[in-house]
Amino acid sequence: MNPHASYKCAVRLLMALATMASLLLISGCGGSSSSTPPPNQSGFSTSSLSGTYVISVSGTDGNTTTDEAVPFAMVGTVVANGSGGITGGTVDINDPGNTGVNIGQAITASGSGYQINTDGRGTATLNVSISGTTVPFDFDFVLTSTSNGLISRFDDNGTDIGTGSGTIDLQSAATTLTGSYAFSLSGASGVSPNSSGAPLATVGAFTLGSNSITGTEDFNDDLTSGSGLTGLALTGQVTLGTAGTSGTAQLTTSLGSFGFDVWVIDSAHLKFIETDTTGTLLAGDAYTQVTSLSAGQLVFALSGFDGGGNPVVAGGYATTDANGNLTNGFEDFNDAGAVTLAKPFSTSSAACVTATGRCQLTLNGFSNGASQAFTFAVYPSSGGGLALEVDSFGLLQGASYSQSATSFTASGGYGLNLTGENGSGEVDDIAQFDVSSAVSPATNITGTLDENTLGTDLVSVGLNATYTPDTNGDGRGSITAPTSGTFGTDIEELTLEYYVVNSSTVVFIDVDANTEPLGGQTGVGTFQAQSSSTSAAAAHRAVSMARPVVRSHAALRRK
Repeated sequence: MNPHASYKCAVRLLMALATMASLLLISGCGGSSSSTPPPNQSGFSTSSLSGTYVISVSGTDGNTTTDEAVPFAMVGTVVANGSGGITGGTVDINDPGNTGVNIGQAITASGSGYQINTDGRGTATLNVSISGTTVPFDFDFVLTSTSNGLISRFDDNGTDIGTGSGTIDLQSAATTLTGSYAFSLSGASGVSPNSSGAPLATVGAFTLGSNSITGTEDFNDDLTSGSGLTGLALTGQVTLGTAGTSGTAQLTTSLGSFGFDVWVIDSAHLKFIETDTTGTLLAGDAYTQVTSLSAGQLVFALSGFDGGGNPVVAGGYATTDANGNLTNGFEDFNDAGAVTLAKPFSTSSAACVTATGRCQLTLNGFSNGASQAFTFAVYPSSGGGLALEVDSFGLLQGASYSQSATSFTASGGYGLNLTGENGSGEVDDIAQFDVSSAVSPATNITGTLDENTLGTDLVSVGLNATYTPDTNGDGRGSITAPTSGTFGTDIEELTLEYYVVNSSTVVFIDVDANTEPLGGQTGVGTFQAQSSSTSAAAAHRAVSMARPVVRSHAALRRK
């Protein structure tokens, strides 16, 4: 990160979209499913979606007056009937640059529906009643199981333009919350029809009492987090709704009070979306808290801004003890198209406080700071170590994960989601691919990728790529997909550095550099093994992932 650069960008959004292991339901729009599925089909069908699912998607859409990109988030429930129909559901929409905050909006059965290919890819339309007007929202998705999937929004119908990434998870029939939860939320503040606002991100933890919560919370406000925004005492309340409906939360610190709706997936995983009308948009996830990091090898993925407001993604691995002291750390990062791979780093100090479940790590040699010591607050949870940069050199947010394998299973199907930014603005990808046991230089990844950028049509292309593991067996590797300019409109190949969490779950960053003929792209994402078996679906766990921000662009680029 460049702490000396001026903040020169009007920022769109820093949505912490956690859970890159969930799914959505959808009906034919946009042509994203027109490509022939790869030969190793995964056995999915329309009946793979049946029940009540919690959906969550965050990104950007077009301001109807200024024709510029503004932040957007949607969280709620959708009822799928197993035969292609959406029979109900309720969503909250926070769109402060357009329609404002719309709470408890009904999904109408008329015109809503979905379709699913045998490889798990599909499309859906949700018709949402907003203030008496029916608004269609179109999605593209890939199932990783009958309980989970990864989605992209791809609205481009002339009047409703939007893109974004998210998840859907089968909702537990009955849930009781007890104990402590760690959370990661992000977005923007100061958003209005005339302003896309400035980045705002927060992590923290709370313990449930009889009618209230107590805990600790950290903020990074407009890239300038400091001592006045870290380790703040947290009070408020979290109240559950009845099955299938939202609860509410109030999170209060010395910085202010924020109101949320809370959608429960199960007792270990909650979705938050801000519902007050202050022009702030925060959304993200909460997971059951653990009080210390698991000693051993970890991998991480982070995204956000450098000190000049330029997009940054970073990923890598390190060895940790329970207190967060890191050794043998190697980091890859992409700072607005300037890419550095395998840069060593370590901690100069680390401390975890058992009573609050909060760790504070100070890193040497991290990212492109030559002499700065970068500081992160980390809250260990069942969704990973939820991390936020809390110095004044920039804003990075994401998670670390205990590594239990150093290679992913080299057979079968995978679902992939990527969200990031290129010269067209925000970019969101959904893909399904099959892998073979052959390694470089063979083409050992084959499938289909659907891509959307704000204001352009969805692009569906063949995904023919090569994955190459590191020779030292650390769980790190690279994926290269040459595409001769067919990926979106601004890159001619997709280049990823990946980090294995376990044999079925991998996180990655996009390291396409400015040296490529059509420019660079930053991004972060995950790919996860698919299983169409209902019995296997319950064991499929989510990972937490912060999505990157999107810089200011003068106007939407329409195709």
